[in-house]
Amino acid sequence: MRADSHANIAMSPSNVDALVVGAGPTGLVAALTLAKNGVSVRIVEKLPQYALGQRGAGIMPRTLEVYHFLGVLEDVKKMGVSKLNMKEWKDGRPSKTHAMMIALEPTPTFPEVELATELVRLEQDQGPVTATVVKRQDGKEIENTITAKYVVGADGAKGVVRKLLDLTFLGETRDAVNIIIGDAEVYGVDQDYWNKFGDGPSDVAIFRPTNRFAEDIYFFLVFGRNLDYSRAVEDHEYFRQFIYDIAKLPELKIGKIETISNYRPNIRLINGFRKGKVFLAGDAAHVHSVTGAQGMNSSIMDAFNLSWKLALAIKGLASTALLDSYDAERLPVIKAMLQRTTAILNRTFTTENGKSTPVAPTDKDAESPWTRSTQLNQLGVHYRWSPIVVDEAVDELESKDKDKVEELTASTYVVEEGGRLHAGDRAPDAPGFVDLKDGGHDEAIRHFRPRASHPPRLHRWRRGFGTGPSCARSQGLLFRCYDSVAGCRGSRRGSDGSGSGAAG
Repeated sequence: MRADSHANIAMSPSNVDALVVGAGPTGLVAALTLAKNGVSVRIVEKLPQYALGQRGAGIMPRTLEVYHFLGVLEDVKKMGVSKLNMKEWKDGRPSKTHAMMIALEPTPTFPEVELATELVRLEQDQGPVTATVVKRQDGKEIENTITAKYVVGADGAKGVVRKLLDLTFLGETRDAVNIIIGDAEVYGVDQDYWNKFGDGPSDVAIFRPTNRFAEDIYFFLVFGRNLDYSRAVEDHEYFRQFIYDIAKLPELKIGKIETISNYRPNIRLINGFRKGKVFLAGDAAHVHSVTGAQGMNSSIMDAFNLSWKLALAIKGLASTALLDSYDAERLPVIKAMLQRTTAILNRTFTTENGKSTPVAPTDKDAESPWTRSTQLNQLGVHYRWSPIVVDEAVDELESKDKDKVEELTASTYVVEEGGRLHAGDRAPDAPGFVDLKDGGHDEAIRHFRPRASHPPRLHRWRRGFGTGPSCARSQGLLFRCYDSVAGCRGSRRGSDGSGSGAAG
């Protein structure tokens, strides 16, 4: 419909620094990071209302750190539940309880989402990107043009940004692997645990509590050799009885099924996270199996990594060449993530006669296929190879032992246990740090005192977010906080825009 006939539909300003397409977790973090850095931003979302259902519910510590930096951690924690253990049932009785992941010991103004607003066209040349969006309201629609210095495509695996850029989603769909997932009212199970009924190689039903305790809403996964997947989606009574037969628990009752679908894992990666001034992040750039709870967490890291760099470039505080590091840093990490989650998928599910079946434990005391490595907490993700990271110790080592240098940068997900810190690593927690986000410190770090032969690169860190280096040479404050090895000379140049607990 023509714009002049529907002028009653309000639209936000048409000229912005950044346009974010998609209001899922990835898009919201991208927009929030940009806004926190003083960048004008619009978020458009094709859906007319926020979707129901539990997706990406396993939030890892690295993502919580991002939420902390952005000032939304406490709000997120109020909406969530703590990590739960798995309770397995057999013949109507609890048979085993185990942790899903080993616990780690503790160490010392917002943009508004424009719902019902769909991106339909993108044009870019040497200047700003021109985006055409359609807003739908009360049966009417209006077309509007937005000019943005940059666009972040965070509109998911089925999003339009990737298609408009003509980028290819490389990978596979596991058509033989089916999992019924959704949300339902569930009664008679323990709200303090994941509850797993059945075992390989037959049928399995798993229920995870959600934040909707008062409503008894659980997220479920159901699969197995005896399940008719197509019928389960359509015939809820059949689906309920199938679960009852697995559980053998008279107290178990399933009420209203809010959402239900037949999930098939996609394992895909885009052939480039950027085209011109348009960037892809999250599921718009990569998809993987649900095993491992890495999807949303990796997407948050994409958004945070990209957005603080965009903010610096937009404000003229960094060269636009900084933006090249987004693809260089995130692509190797995502490749490693896809390999890890696919390996978990393969050891958790198998196929038999074209149907998904759970993998059976090798013996009674074997580790459950549902137990996850602590490496999935993403605290070991690093960017030692990044073009914006300088580590003089590694540079010196390269002239002596290239194989050792390759070993240090080989794994993007894991840092060596007990090893020394390197530039590009996440800065671990340590006593004595000042939380810049909380304010109250105009100069958090006044002076580093390195050895006389190595003049300091950083004399002063003024209050701000994402505007300077986050590490300095040895013998200064960071050296004392970390009790570093004498002679450490790594220097990290803004590869995450943060200090302790670097998350980008």
